[in-house]
Formats: sequence, C-alpha cells, structure tokens
Amino acid sequence: MKKTIRLLAGCLLTLLTASAHAAQPIQPFEADGMARILAGQKGKPFVLVVWSLDCGYCLASLTHLAREKRKHKSLKVVTLATDTLSDERNAAMMQKKLKAAGIASEAWAFGAAPPEQLRYAIDGKWHGELPRSYWFDGRGGKVAHSGVIAPEVIARLMPRS
Repeated sequence: MKKTIRLLAGCLLTLLTASAHAAQPIQPFEADGMARILAGQKGKPFVLVVWSLDCGYCLASLTHLAREKRKHKSLKVVTLATDTLSDERNAAMMQKKLKAAGIASEAWAFGAAPPEQLRYAIDGKWHGELPRSYWFDGRGGKVAHSGVIAPEVIARLMPRS
C-alpha cells in the first residue's frame, strides 16, 4: 500500500512539474500590448527582448540571456517577436526557437495591427532594427539597447532588484 501511494505521489509530482515547465502560449501584441506587459510586471525589473524568426543575432541574444538567467534567477525576461501570429506555423516556430535558446518565459508576438503601429507602441524612436531590448529597472526607468545581447551587455544593463 505504501509503495502504491509513493508511486502515485511520484507520478503526480512528475505531472505537476511537466505542466509547470510547459510552454506558455504566445500572446498577441496589439496597440495596448506595451501597457499590458508593463502592468503584468507589477513594477518589478525585467528585460523585454524584441526579436524575429529570421534574425540570427536574436537567437544568440536569447541564448546569452537564458545562460545568465540560470545564474541569476531574479532576471525576468519577456520576449516579443515581430513575426505575426496570423500564421499558425509562426507560433510553432517561435515556441521551437525559444525552447532551443533555453528561454521559457512570457512570450508575445505581433498581432493583427500594422507592424509600424506596433513598433511605435513599443518605442516611437525605434525604426525596427533587431535585436532590440529594453531594460526596465522597476522604478519607471528604462534603457534601450540595439544589437546582440552579449554577456557584457547583460552585466552592464541587468536590472538590480
């Protein structure tokens, strides 16, 4: 009887762990998306990484961030793909790339609004170059960075809790 209970408890623990690590669905980013992302962070520091499926430097940046997140559990990463969710294959490919990079976090992708409008909603001064990241300090400040997110960039810009 005790063996059966232990076996069932082990199975339950495995199921709970697997569901906790399951990929979250990618949310559509519309004109109000930036406000929704900020509200979801509740004033805590985080980095927003804007990337695309066809951007090789973006994947390198995501990989560097995943590595750093393993060292610093407090590093909160939110991803935003400039690819649209209108094509089901895009969502599957985004999930696959994020998983390959080791990023399991809140994920967004451009929705139905025109890309120019969505870029402007993120940052009116941004012209679409990738990778692009925004480092929020949790106190209302942010720093924008264009280019690869290398370890030295993370060390310099990582929000301090």
